[in-house]
Amino acid sequence: MSEFRNVSIMAGAVTETYTLRQTVDTLLEICNHDDLAEIILCYSEERTTPDCYKVLDEIRKIETDVPIVIMKQTRPGMASVNDTIDAARGSHSLLIASDMALDLSIIPEMIENAKKEPDIIHSASRWMKGCKFYDYGRLKKFINFFAQKFLAVLYMRNLTDFTIPVQIAPSALYKSIRFERTDFAFLLEMVLKPIRLGYKFKEYPTNCYPRKDGKSSNSAKQIASYLGVALHIRFMPKKDIILPEENK
Repeated sequence: MSEFRNVSIMAGAVTETYTLRQTVDTLLEICNHDDLAEIILCYSEERTTPDCYKVLDEIRKIETDVPIVIMKQTRPGMASVNDTIDAARGSHSLLIASDMALDLSIIPEMIENAKKEPDIIHSASRWMKGCKFYDYGRLKKFINFFAQKFLAVLYMRNLTDFTIPVQIAPSALYKSIRFERTDFAFLLEMVLKPIRLGYKFKEYPTNCYPRKDGKSSNSAKQIASYLGVALHIRFMPKKDIILPEENK
């Protein structure tokens, strides 16, 4: 049984500038500070831009009672998320993007419900009734829609959005998972491996906006790799999803 104490909110800092600062300011404004263990921002020595570094320096100077942790990634690519998972001190963890592409206003509601149901995963969804995609691209939206339907059948789960890891989950769960990918499929692992382990999900509607800042590192090739990853995770033994005890 999990107990909710607080949540560690994690985000990357690579090419984002004003939206990175806007993300931090918004979180501090809309969230109860007692609910936040920390805000963790992870940067890359190789890829983080000079302009992004300047914003990180600004964020360091914010006067707040919420700890803001700015850390260097040690793992390659998207496995940097694993660095933030290891660093998280909250009972629960939440990964978000720092480009303001999703509506952060749902986070307080997700936190309140995580207090009531700390053992389930509280996840954002772009495909619930009433949600809208803005400037997403017709073909990209078409592929995304059918990917959700395919994954719903493959995993036999009545979820609407399997490819967005904006979810509040017990930190102990994330810390126990053996993550294998270093590309964007790492984000798919964050959703599909908890499903394989039997965790229940509760979804919350969010609109999807165009990236307002920075450059996307995602690619069509990486998106296509999701299919192979989804099949791999679906049929891998559950014991292989969990880290060996000595590595936890």
